[in-house]
Amino acid sequence: MSVVLVIKANVASYDHWRNTYDEAAPFRRENGVLHDEIYCSPEDMTSVLVMQTFNSVETAQSFASNLKLAETMKAAGVIGAPHLTITQSI
Repeated sequence: MSVVLVIKANVASYDHWRNTYDEAAPFRRENGVLHDEIYCSPEDMTSVLVMQTFNSVETAQSFASNLKLAETMKAAGVIGAPHLTITQSI
C-alpha cells in the first residue's frame, strides 16, 4: 500500500521556501518520508504542491501533526494554513 501526504501551500518566496525545504531533508527522512515531489504552477511560483510518500497512514498522520513541521513551514514563509491531505492507494 502506498500512502501519500499531499500539501498545498502558498509561500512568500519560492526560493526561500525551497532552501528551507531542502535543509529540512534530514527531518523528513527521520520522520518517515520515503520520497517527495514538488510541483509549482508555471504562472505562480508561490503556489506549491508537495507529495510525500510514507509506509503507513499512521506515519503520515504523525508527520503531519508534528509541531516541528508547522515551525518549519512558518520559517519557510508559508502564508496562512496549508492544506494537508493523506491519501492511500486502493
